Amino acid sequence: MTPSKSSVIIAVILAVLVAGWLFSGQIFDVASTTKLLPEFQQPTSPKTVAKVQTRKLKAQTYIPSIFVTGQTESSRAVTIRTQITGKISKTTVNAGDSVSKGDVIAQLYPEDLPIRLKEAEARVKQRKIEFSAAKKLSIKGFKTETKLAAAFADLQSAKAHAKRVKIDYENTVIRAPFSGILSERLVENGDVLKKFEPIAELIDLDPLIIAAYVSERDYLKIVKGQSAKAKLRSGREIDGQIRFISPVAQKNTRTFKIEFETKNFKIRIAEGITTKLIIPMPPILAHQLSASLFSLNKDGHLGVKIVNAENKVKFIPINIVGDSAETVFVTGLPDICEIIVVGQGFVMDNEIVDSVSEAQLSDRKR
Repeated sequence: MTPSKSSVIIAVILAVLVAGWLFSGQIFDVASTTKLLPEFQQPTSPKTVAKVQTRKLKAQTYIPSIFVTGQTESSRAVTIRTQITGKISKTTVNAGDSVSKGDVIAQLYPEDLPIRLKEAEARVKQRKIEFSAAKKLSIKGFKTETKLAAAFADLQSAKAHAKRVKIDYENTVIRAPFSGILSERLVENGDVLKKFEPIAELIDLDPLIIAAYVSERDYLKIVKGQSAKAKLRSGREIDGQIRFISPVAQKNTRTFKIEFETKNFKIRIAEGITTKLIIPMPPILAHQLSASLFSLNKDGHLGVKIVNAENKVKFIPINIVGDSAETVFVTGLPDICEIIVVGQGFVMDNEIVDSVSEAQLSDRKR
């Protein structure tokens, strides 16, 4: 064996020995390291069952409501106009004054109407005498039927003329057609008015109306005559009822007008105030819970996770029907259920879990 061949053989042997030594060291290190690892860092067995905390919930009676913003309005409003041409001689009330039905708002100069009325009444008296005489002569055969008819026609014409003059004379005094508040006075003393020109605006605020517009979805739920509440910006709540539901939707918004009627004693609530209407619906069964317990499934549906009798997680879709200061009311859950309140974000639908109820935890603390 030549020196070169022997050196090659020695090198190969040394390489094999070194590789064997290195391999044996790795095996040793892995084994020794595994033995030295803390218990919580040891290789785990297949996934353990997740633990969750649950709360027993029972459905309760809840009265859902429709909330809609409206505005106060007068129940009646009218523009008072003059019925004849004339000049204002006197105004008796100012804007903002309360009036009763029949109270004088303003007066016109009567001009010659008193004289014309006396003349017309005298004409009626004359025509009555003429008709009476014609009737007696007709009975005796001295007057024809046509003469009698003419006398009767003259009498009726005189009565009609006298009535028109009397109405014109009465219309020189402009009165309130109903009790209310004069929202605006449009004339002053000395103004000359043509027939049918406006004199004042009169509104009736008792009862008070709150007008609002509801969506197509809520329109069919509301019934005429049903009780409701109105909440003012001050926080005050007033009771009333729905008096009108429009049968025609607004063309632009597709909403329906409704009117809420309530008493307005001593006219304490003005027109044009923004108000919230609270319209209660029939009672239903619902669960009250915190919004923090909500989850979304893979389809994006809102719901909560419960644990059934087999300790399986079940995702239940819900519908929100109302809320309070800190909680919401939902439907869709079983009447009695164990809802997951701790750990719901770490478990999946149909997953088996180890659940403990809040009642059990309370017993353990005792």
